[in-house]
Amino acid sequence: MRQILAPLSLLMCLALLLACSAPRGGQPHSELDDLFMRLRATASVDEAHHIELAIMHEWANSGKPEVDVLMLHGIEMAHTGELDGALQILDRVVQLAPAFAEGYNQRALIHAMRDEYGEALDDIQRVLVIEPRHFSALAGLGHILLLYDRDEAALHAFEAALAINPYLDAVRDEVMRLRDRLSGQPV
Repeated sequence: MRQILAPLSLLMCLALLLACSAPRGGQPHSELDDLFMRLRATASVDEAHHIELAIMHEWANSGKPEVDVLMLHGIEMAHTGELDGALQILDRVVQLAPAFAEGYNQRALIHAMRDEYGEALDDIQRVLVIEPRHFSALAGLGHILLLYDRDEAALHAFEAALAINPYLDAVRDEVMRLRDRLSGQPV
């Protein structure tokens, strides 16, 4: 456990730094950038959920059809409880597409389902390096931090996710619960 807790502070700092940073300079404005701007600007919950789905659709596209098919197969295996097979497939996904953030995110989920939190944290870090606005990875980071009783760090991860996507109801509930629990303690 100590081996996992030591890098958590570093990972948390990295995640917050990346999540708060603007899109990388020099890159052309993308459809994904537009979706994130629309997500922050909308006041409509229904529109926000449609935008969130569009963002997830963009994230799920590796640009390589064979990788996308493999990833879908890995996700299907995970849903049927075949975690070992799913992990093998997602290992192949990240090998074939090392710049594909969602491949690492899905593999982090499998690791977490297998109680392999160190590996999950490694994959979350890779996700956030590739896509600093990955609100699902930030929420996952928060959940892992909760497992290690790192409530303040978890709160910061959840808040970072909400800063990117303010329409994450379950994350907002976690933030409220953590704020209540931490009230009276220096945060």
